[in-house]
Amino acid sequence: MKSNDESSASFNSALMLLQCEFVAERNRVNPQGITWLQYDIMFALTEGSVLPSALSQRLGITRSKLSKNLGELKSLGYVEQVPGTGDRRELQTNLSASGQSFMRNVDRQHQELADVARSVWSASEQVQFEELSHKLVAVLRNRRSAK
Repeated sequence: MKSNDESSASFNSALMLLQCEFVAERNRVNPQGITWLQYDIMFALTEGSVLPSALSQRLGITRSKLSKNLGELKSLGYVEQVPGTGDRRELQTNLSASGQSFMRNVDRQHQELADVARSVWSASEQVQFEELSHKLVAVLRNRRSAK
């Protein structure tokens, strides 16, 4: 039986190994010219229109960093911003048709990763992984938004 220290080190190692593998897979499908942050912004926008303030909070980045990257994505034609209905100074940010197409192409490549996971894990393991992943993501997002 593992000691607490051994168990903790093993858990940390497994978590970091999984993270490294996800990064390697993401590098494989990450198209030329799109930074990690720009991809994260576009992925967040797949859920629908959002204000930059909410987007910067969700991604845990400054408004100025978000603004710079949104400008680059707009110049590439992947993102559109329109004045909000209530306060016209607020810009609703959306993926353009080109951005949606881009994300669909990336999603097809990510589907390969999901297919590999399904081939390795049983149905109950897949459900367990999904539940644990959502639980961890919720905690991480809440920690960022509390800051």
